[in-house]
Amino acid sequence: MKNLLKIGELSKESGVSIDTIRFYEDKGLINPTNRSEKGYRYYDSVTSSALQFIVSSKELGFTLNEIKDLINIKVNKNGKCSLTLDKIKEKEFDIDKKITELKKIKSALKKVSKKCESSKGDSNCHFLELLG
Repeated sequence: MKNLLKIGELSKESGVSIDTIRFYEDKGLINPTNRSEKGYRYYDSVTSSALQFIVSSKELGFTLNEIKDLINIKVNKNGKCSLTLDKIKEKEFDIDKKITELKKIKSALKKVSKKCESSKGDSNCHFLELLG
């Protein structure tokens, strides 16, 4: 098991906690390369790269299921750019939709705050009155 890393070593190398590594393994995003007779997990450098990919993808807003799909494209479909592009475009669409929703929420909050600002400080808050 030369050049293989135990889970603690992989954690240090990748900057991902042991619990997170186990979680990703449970979700099928990564797999140990080998196991010892005592059940210790051993990982290769490809797993460390996969962890970096997972972390980067999460930072871009991809869910674990979407990341699993991207890994599947790499492993089972020769990393076809057209398939990856479809996933990226879907994520862009989702983000645009969220931005629109957040702008609506911000606009509503501005209206509420302006109403609060224009009322007397000691008066009952009209927004809190919605609670009943």
